[in-house]
Amino acid sequence: MLNQIILMGRLTKDPEVRKIGEKQISKGWFTLAVDRPKYGDAQPQADFIPVVVWRSTAEFVGRNFHKGKQVYVVGRLQTRNWEQDGVTHYGFEVSASEVGFADAPQKQGGQAKGNANTTPNTTDGVPAGDIFGDANGFPDDFPGFGSDFGDEEVDEDTLPF
Repeated sequence: MLNQIILMGRLTKDPEVRKIGEKQISKGWFTLAVDRPKYGDAQPQADFIPVVVWRSTAEFVGRNFHKGKQVYVVGRLQTRNWEQDGVTHYGFEVSASEVGFADAPQKQGGQAKGNANTTPNTTDGVPAGDIFGDANGFPDDFPGFGSDFGDEEVDEDTLPF
């Protein structure tokens, strides 16, 4: 059986992190707003997905994630139930095993946010060789294949596909 979910969205508010239980294990939770695909003239819609994280991942989330931040989550979908006023309620949440930043690095005045001294080998505050490192925001993955292919004739019989 396979139960894996991958989501990318924005945090609806700052995550909550607490120590729980006798062993004081870190538990964190947040809600992720995930856009639905837009078809035609339909108004944009989002699903609001509860996410729970544990231990060092919870501590990482508490230190680094904030409202509005775009993040990705990898984990499993799980159901839970609780009783309230004599009625059993059912819900779901994502138990995340991996979380990370999905935003592009933000620049302020030609420097990346944060301490530029922590990023060696930088150009304009962005690490050299980083996928966001060139003037257009992306590296030239295919040198020589720009909008101008030159005057060369391509023999289709020599193409490998």
